[in-house]
Amino acid sequence: MPSFHTVLASTDQDEPACAGILARSGHRDAYIYASDAFEMLLGGLWIAKGITNANLYSMMEIFCSFSSTFSLQLHGGPLIKRDNSQLQPGSYFVVTDGKSPPYLNH
Repeated sequence: MPSFHTVLASTDQDEPACAGILARSGHRDAYIYASDAFEMLLGGLWIAKGITNANLYSMMEIFCSFSSTFSLQLHGGPLIKRDNSQLQPGSYFVVTDGKSPPYLNH
């Protein structure tokens, strides 16, 4: 079985475990969460010109392990198609079958 870990990001800025995540997130405009809960931040990125929805899906397959298929959903919006549309700023949630949350690869 592969080894993985999950990053939990608290909203409490005084907590040392999340200090690094919060400090690095200031320059990002897209955030990826494990489910529909803001407490499980997986990561984020700065969206440069040319970064597409398909690019984000590919990135997710590199740094996360999934035991089933997944989709991405922009917070408050529809599922994001895996296409060459420009990725939009916002909060994205990883949508799975509910039985297998994503885990970050080492």
